[in-house]
Amino acid sequence: MRPYTLRIAALLIIIGMLTAACAPPIAAPAPAAKPVEKVTIKLATWAGVDEANELQVILDRLNAASETYEIIQESSPAEYWTKLQTTIAAGTAADLMWVDQGHLPDLAQKGALLDITDRVKADDHPGANLDDYFASSLERYTYNGRLYGLPWIAMPVMLYVNLDYVEAAGYDPETINDWDWDTFQEACVKMTLDANGKHPGEEGFDPTDVKQYGFSVVPGWPPVQMWIWQAGGEVITEDLKSSPIDSPEAIQGAQYLADLVNKYKCTPEQSVISERGFGEMMKVGQVAMFMGGAADDFERTEGKRFKAFLLPKGPKNRATWAWIGGMSIYAGTKHPDAAYEAFMDLSQAIHEWKVPAPRKSLATREGIIKATPYKEVSADNIIANMPNMRAPRIFPGYAQWATVFGERFVDPLVRGQATAADLAPEVRPLLEEILAEASQ
Repeated sequence: MRPYTLRIAALLIIIGMLTAACAPPIAAPAPAAKPVEKVTIKLATWAGVDEANELQVILDRLNAASETYEIIQESSPAEYWTKLQTTIAAGTAADLMWVDQGHLPDLAQKGALLDITDRVKADDHPGANLDDYFASSLERYTYNGRLYGLPWIAMPVMLYVNLDYVEAAGYDPETINDWDWDTFQEACVKMTLDANGKHPGEEGFDPTDVKQYGFSVVPGWPPVQMWIWQAGGEVITEDLKSSPIDSPEAIQGAQYLADLVNKYKCTPEQSVISERGFGEMMKVGQVAMFMGGAADDFERTEGKRFKAFLLPKGPKNRATWAWIGGMSIYAGTKHPDAAYEAFMDLSQAIHEWKVPAPRKSLATREGIIKATPYKEVSADNIIANMPNMRAPRIFPGYAQWATVFGERFVDPLVRGQATAADLAPEVRPLLEEILAEASQ
């Protein structure tokens, strides 16, 4: 190799070394972004095994879609309220909790529930549109003008009817929604048959050998309050100061129900119901008509033609008792923002699962059939009954009022131990004493 060639090669090597030395270092690969850790939100429910399994499907879907929360279900169907009170007292309650209409005022008064009024007003979530809710359902989650939860079901009482028995008695099912108290009482008697096919009031009727009853009643169900409302009476006034159960209207309504049991003999004895089962007697064909919640599953009873109708119209109106279930946020949650987000998403999901939904836009024929296909036969009547539903007036201490009302008035009335006219004047002062104490 010639000398100048060697000199050029050496020069190139030196230049390469200098270039390498001056070049910026190669950056190390950036570490992978650490995933945002979801907040665990505990949900306390009273769901039984089947209901909890259905709910878990919903939770799995919500959890997969959320980057904020992971909802963990804690179900205690047997001792729900005892456990809830215990955990609240200990400061360890779940972030979200199912709360029904009867317990919300007490929990709100004790400061156990988060006030969500301002959050909901500022929220554009579909479930935050309060104008979409039935007023009777939203009212039950309001305490002292503030919102402490949202309902996820508003269930009016319906009249479930065995269509075969109704038709055999000569009634057209298409006319049931037109029945009044008189027609209903007549139908109850006509569809009560002993082993010889005789009805109550007929000569030779054997009340000890009845094969089919027209209706079924136990102390406390159907709620006596419902009949009192239909007659134009009240059990608790709007100002929560009196219980006028001795008014003529209240006595008329309460006695009407008692007479179905004790005068017209068209319902099973309480001992028979205890032995065979309240709702079960309807399902196996031993009872022709039964009043139950709109979400009850009588329509899916195999081999039976059951359908839900409106309640018979009373002297003044067609009011029907409503059971309202919902959800609240624990005031002591450590993650109020995440809990609220989970609360709204879950409320919306349950509205599309439970029927009837407490919202006008979802309590439709299409919504009911989508959630529960077997309800197609009754869907139109359920929708028609929604405007008739009325929830009881509940206040902190209501449980004590309800206990006295049930034990001192309803129970002896239904069992035929005394009339409404005899019981009401004695029980009213006891109820109003509880109201007075609650207002202090």
